[in-house]
Amino acid sequence: MNNPRFFSHSRTSLRTALPLLALLSLAPTVPATNPFVQYAVDFPDPKYITASKFGSDFNGAKGSIVAWANEMSSHGPWSVTNKPVVAPSGDKHDYMSWAPYQWADCSNVKNTTELSLADESKQCKFVYRDGQVNPERFIIQDFQSFFNLSDAVLFNSLAAVLENKPSSTYSQNVAKFINAWFLDANTGMNPNLKYAQMGRGPDGQLGAYTGILDLRGFAKISSGIQMLRLSKNADWTTDLDSKFVDWCKKYIDWLDTSSNAQQAAHATNNHGTIFVNQYAALKLIVKDTASAQNWTNNYFDRLFKTQVASSGDQPEESGRTHPYHYRNFNVAGMITNARILSYADPSSKPWNKTTDGGANIQKVLDFLMSTDPNAKGESDITAEIYPNVMAVASVYGDSPDGKYVNFLKSANGFAYADDPAFFMESTVGGSEDQS
Repeated sequence: MNNPRFFSHSRTSLRTALPLLALLSLAPTVPATNPFVQYAVDFPDPKYITASKFGSDFNGAKGSIVAWANEMSSHGPWSVTNKPVVAPSGDKHDYMSWAPYQWADCSNVKNTTELSLADESKQCKFVYRDGQVNPERFIIQDFQSFFNLSDAVLFNSLAAVLENKPSSTYSQNVAKFINAWFLDANTGMNPNLKYAQMGRGPDGQLGAYTGILDLRGFAKISSGIQMLRLSKNADWTTDLDSKFVDWCKKYIDWLDTSSNAQQAAHATNNHGTIFVNQYAALKLIVKDTASAQNWTNNYFDRLFKTQVASSGDQPEESGRTHPYHYRNFNVAGMITNARILSYADPSSKPWNKTTDGGANIQKVLDFLMSTDPNAKGESDITAEIYPNVMAVASVYGDSPDGKYVNFLKSANGFAYADDPAFFMESTVGGSEDQS
């Protein structure tokens, strides 16, 4: 199917702060839609989404959810078998992607005039250029297909909940997309990432630990599936659920034994954060809530404590060539881990967790808001921060001077109350006392 590229994006207590949800009077009362944008990672609380009745103040965001569900569905279903290049295994069902920041250096090859892409991949040396994406990465679309699949599952699940019917086109889409990518004998993916973000060159054709990041969309998929389960949707059948659980268990087994996966799990930067997102989300899919709780809780008790300086900066992300992007990416992962932990254990208080330097998620976001995306030429991705701002505001509340809402209102061309994040981020509003 057509596979377009989409790219993302003095403290008061909650008792006295102005929470984001109190600003609903600013929201439009007629449906409106924001253009589609791909959130880095997300896990809207399925219990809240399925149990709540959202009034007309959310019409703009609800309209965007339905529009985005329709937009993504028009490009599906997706399959790993559609790529023009087969993995080194020769099995078209193996997921494959090329390392994004590797560039060919063919100075060691004598005849380059007739060099095919396959020859380049085997004969040329490849050099690493941080933050510079090689356009050849987009020849193989497995990574973008999975991103689009995960968004289609999330937004179709949300749309199905909003439609509030036992069966709907939206829930049927979810079933169709899950079956095509994971379960169908002709189009399904093998449960491994052996060739994800694969290095090229004469030294080998194997995936890297960074490739585990490619399936970060499992957090979105897990949230969507929980919504269909909780709403007892007729299109998410017992048989389909059982088969998907079996696939995910096999993939978890691969993650548990793969050296690349274990390296990702022990990474101290965004790779470690996002690994926990994915692994805990998978544990929720296979109904191992205790493991999801343990993994996310351990994240906040260990890795989170060392990732953030007392100022709220993230040293391992701020040193990259695109610091605004990587800081936002890791913050989104922190928020997602907090959401998964809150879902797995409602008595937990991940938003209260602090680093060794005394910073919580709010302080990390506040520092990020103070940075200038233009400093490293990242003005084109300013929107990556908006879902993070809405998430933090919905939990911790706003300051008396409306710092968060004014930040969102000042965003050029971004109607925050029309954005799906405005609907999804409301799920944790007022859930914890931050005093």
